[in-house]
Amino acid sequence: MLAITTDSLAGYSLDRTFEIAKAAGLDGIEVVIRHGEFDTQNPEYLKKLSERYKLPIIALSAPIEMDATKAGKVIALAEKIGVSLVTLTPPDIFDFNYKKWLRDEAPGLRRKKKLKIALVNPPVKMMFGIFPKYAFNDVYDLREFEDIVFDTSNAIGRTEPLLEIYSILKTKIAHIHLSNTKHEQDHTLLNNGNVPLESFLARLARDKYRDALVLKFNPKSLKVGEDSKVIQHIEDSKKFIGKYFKTD
Repeated sequence: MLAITTDSLAGYSLDRTFEIAKAAGLDGIEVVIRHGEFDTQNPEYLKKLSERYKLPIIALSAPIEMDATKAGKVIALAEKIGVSLVTLTPPDIFDFNYKKWLRDEAPGLRRKKKLKIALVNPPVKMMFGIFPKYAFNDVYDLREFEDIVFDTSNAIGRTEPLLEIYSILKTKIAHIHLSNTKHEQDHTLLNNGNVPLESFLARLARDKYRDALVLKFNPKSLKVGEDSKVIQHIEDSKKFIGKYFKTD
């Protein structure tokens, strides 16, 4: 399944985002919840959009600034919509309460609610040039979680090569955010950057990866606001993936 995050199309209304994703021939959509954007938090409206465009919501992505209470609300929203995967960004390195919740309570909630609560591998960012900004910054720390969202753009900048990081995490990967990185710009188009996506996609095919591939672009790369270019870039992305991710 090939999907796209609503963040990739930020600037469009949620309705237009679904419309464009459908017009581009995608199989699903990941809704990114935003503080103050109430349409992204309305289960009836989200179900209505999904039905109208015959485009399943395959995941809900929580905002970056979260805590246990807010995460619980996102999980409850996923239940109401019938979404089986929630993606969470790791907390700041000094957010001890949220770290404890992720370690101690999220696994039980995952089993009780029968949905995947997946942690995204965070980007490489430092505080004061000493501490990593995000907790679970080490790929081996991420392995303690049942489900992981592997973001190819976030993986760049680490000491380990992309395919090595993938090998370490692959048994836990439930979902992939696919994009490139070019210089200081992250989440660029698949064919515009330095991430070895060709070999990565070929490896996924060899490993018989069958979970979702989700396009996650910064809207500037996608040329949001110029509809024909947006759809063309998505179609080009589909061709790029099809060239290297060849399945039986």
